Amino acid sequence: MNSSLLEELQSKFKCSKCGKCCALGGDIVLDFDDVTRIAHCLHYTFDDFMRQDIVSVVDDHGHCKINDTVPCFFLDKFSRECQLQSCKPKACRDYPFKLYSQGGCNLDAVLTCPIAVKMLEDHLKGVE
Repeated sequence: MNSSLLEELQSKFKCSKCGKCCALGGDIVLDFDDVTRIAHCLHYTFDDFMRQDIVSVVDDHGHCKINDTVPCFFLDKFSRECQLQSCKPKACRDYPFKLYSQGGCNLDAVLTCPIAVKMLEDHLKGVE
């Protein structure tokens, strides 16, 4: 897909909070800012959050990943809502189109989102 189209679609994307992307899961990489923001949101210190089994360090640059991802650990299994909605990781904020353009997910993951599917259908109808 064209990168300018993906940027345009992402700028118009409004998450419906359906939880389908969270249920699908995936390798969610967290940077230092993500971990700091999430720890604060969950009322942990940075160090206390890092001592939890929720995340593990994946490289020397301070990148971490969420360990339980299918479904995402932070998906409330009853309400199907993200418990981190107000402080969700950059990868989740960039889903679906920007994350796809950066190679952070594949097209199947994008097509999991009903809003993304509708946006793509609408775009294709306008192209015809």
